Amino acid sequence: MTYRVGIVGETGRGGYGHSLDVAFRNVPNARVVAVADPDERGRERAAERTGADSMYSDYTEMLSRERLDIVAICPRWCDRHADVVVAAAAAGVKGIFCEKPMAPTLADADRMVEACEQAGVRMAVAHRRVSGYELHAKRLIQEGRIGDVRTIRGMGKGDHRAGAEDMAVLGTHLMDSMRFFAASDVLWAHGHVTQDGREVSPADVRDGAEGIGLLAGNGVSAYFAFANGVTATFESYASDRPGAERFGIEICGTKGIISVRNSPRGEMHLYPYGTVLPSDDEVAWERVLLGEWEAHEDGRPRLGKEWTQRSNEMIVTELIQAIAEDREVSGVSSARDARAALEMIHAVHWSQRLKTRVYFPLEERGNPYSDWTDAS
Repeated sequence: MTYRVGIVGETGRGGYGHSLDVAFRNVPNARVVAVADPDERGRERAAERTGADSMYSDYTEMLSRERLDIVAICPRWCDRHADVVVAAAAAGVKGIFCEKPMAPTLADADRMVEACEQAGVRMAVAHRRVSGYELHAKRLIQEGRIGDVRTIRGMGKGDHRAGAEDMAVLGTHLMDSMRFFAASDVLWAHGHVTQDGREVSPADVRDGAEGIGLLAGNGVSAYFAFANGVTATFESYASDRPGAERFGIEICGTKGIISVRNSPRGEMHLYPYGTVLPSDDEVAWERVLLGEWEAHEDGRPRLGKEWTQRSNEMIVTELIQAIAEDREVSGVSSARDARAALEMIHAVHWSQRLKTRVYFPLEERGNPYSDWTDAS
């Protein structure tokens, strides 16, 4: 069976995300047949990239006119993701591939999960747990290479988005990966959110980029407790050396530490003890290189966006298999996984507002700052 794919993009409001529109290019049992984008030139270019025969200015028209099996919701701006997911599920699609962040609020994420589950739609979100190095790290953990996982440390890029925006836009990858490696759900969280080193106040609330909604703080420090006893931390502050080499996680076990940075390209190091020993000159981090991830099958090195392309292909391949086998997606981020990652992010801000730890599932499903005033 060849699955008919429709692409939803929005030039000027997140476009086609991290190349989600071309994720099906090398997938043999999928064919892009239609593109929807309000911008005329944008949809023409997308049709050229994807080989789509039909173009629409309104995704609802595309859903009503085309017999689609899968819809890719591509814009980086996340404030309209929920509406498209609900409409696609109602139109009878079998699968959805969605850009991250999943949604601006948990209420929107709830709508997306409910719509998919009621209609039997399989959904996958473009989180980077499918990086070759993250998958290799998972295998090493399962093989006992670092013993029992004790804690996971996450760090944002620390660039101009440092703090809340870094956590919302990029931290969603790390929260999803934390859950992936902890193999458990979060019980409670505690967060500390600051602006220029002081506690955030209502005066610091601002509109976030890419439709993520209201946020506050250029510094974030968070602590998460998982149900199986694993703990995790995340931090994002402005750095004098920001960038992808900072962005990632360290998985600390009783017998060793795995460091994975800069997904989806990935950079991985292993440390042979559960605690770093700076004074031991004979112990050093070991660089891990995966030939099958660094290069194509014919030996050509992967370059630039080719790691993103490969990662996206792996996600949509699993999505199609899940549809064919009538099961949930496995090993990639599902709608429930993505909602759980978003919940971790929102928990940090609710903890700061309430000045206490917060428990899961969160009772509040809206934006943490939508009703915050000096009086509150």
